Amino acid sequence: MSMSIGSVTRTTPEASAVLSGFRFPSVELADSERQEWKEIFFDSVITEYDARRLYWYLEANYPQVFASLQDVLNPWLKDEIDHAYGFALIYAAYTSIPFDEVSLSVELRKPDFSIIESIAADPLKLLVTLAYDEIITTHVYHRSIESYDRFDSQQLSAWIRKTKKDEVTHFFSFVKKARELFPHRMDEIPTILDEIFEIDFEKPSYTGTFVLDHNAPDFPIAKHEIKDMIIPAIIKKFSE
Repeated sequence: MSMSIGSVTRTTPEASAVLSGFRFPSVELADSERQEWKEIFFDSVITEYDARRLYWYLEANYPQVFASLQDVLNPWLKDEIDHAYGFALIYAAYTSIPFDEVSLSVELRKPDFSIIESIAADPLKLLVTLAYDEIITTHVYHRSIESYDRFDSQQLSAWIRKTKKDEVTHFFSFVKKARELFPHRMDEIPTILDEIFEIDFEKPSYTGTFVLDHNAPDFPIAKHEIKDMIIPAIIKKFSE
């Protein structure tokens, strides 16, 4: 395995700095709210953690695609690993579950990448899919800022803003790479996004692929918002 990302420069502080000595603030929450936050934090650990699964899958199964994109995949992965670590720290502090037990519960899950085989084989489709996923996550984190701020924790407030900034940075990185490598295929972007959107919302559940995890009843952005607001914005960025 050729995962050497240690020299990649980070644009935001590491989780170990933002969440140094973190303790979850004492807050009064209704049982339903407490359970909702527990699920939010754990889902965040899972989805951020699964970036490494996707990276390894691409490296093992599509080495030529992987090699052509490694310069954008490495900084992306470094940030996503950092996000997973940070959310795991938050989840462990929130639930009082030991950090190593949280990490183990995430690690033991088994991914299924069959749903994205056609995407992974085409580097342009892969870049568009990653851009699609990153900008949706950016919107999720942006909408979460007010809720995080209610905890009255400087660290939590800084954390959600850091993760949002990282995600939007990744979005622009993937768009830029696609435009550099495939300027002659930019007219395919709307069709590719239609295909991605269809796959995203036809599969019944998330299978550990990192991308295409938006078809859930409790997902904070509605299907019609992704179709009518976010996808047109993505198309616009690719055409600029």
